[in-house]
Amino acid sequence: MKNIKRNITLILAALVCVCCLCGCEDSSSYRDKAYSEEIKTQIADAIGYPDLANFFEYAQLKEIYELRDDPKLVCYWYTKCEYTGKWVYEGQCIGYGIPYSASITSPDTVRYNSSGAVVSQAEPNGIYTNGLSTSATWILTVNENGNITPDYIEQTIRVSQNKIPAEKCEDWSLPSNY
Repeated sequence: MKNIKRNITLILAALVCVCCLCGCEDSSSYRDKAYSEEIKTQIADAIGYPDLANFFEYAQLKEIYELRDDPKLVCYWYTKCEYTGKWVYEGQCIGYGIPYSASITSPDTVRYNSSGAVVSQAEPNGIYTNGLSTSATWILTVNENGNITPDYIEQTIRVSQNKIPAEKCEDWSLPSNY
């Protein structure tokens, strides 16, 4: 019985210590956050908020999303020649390409617990891509037979629905019917 009381006392003491530590917050971070919030309030009071009525940028982005949502959208893609600065014509592709770091699911999920930790979330294939930083792009290339193949490109690329002027491209990369 004495051992049980002692074990319960130790467990309770450890639990109290853990709870106290979880409630601790870095005081300098708290001060910085409070200061930033105070400054933002002063700015809003002194200057106010933008008076938006047309939401034009939102409308532009909506239109871009809708135009991109076409599985038959044929585009032309180019890579940048590092030596001359000209574009190298690579051919046709479907759509505008997808940044390699894009994901179907949110890479992080916030768990509302005592520490407010951000927890990584796996992609549907089970791979964690959060923190991924790359300039690579997936391009669905179209070959001369019309077959579509995904290509992984790490170079600087340009994708357009229109062919760019030939003088901006490397001559050797252009087909005769460009």
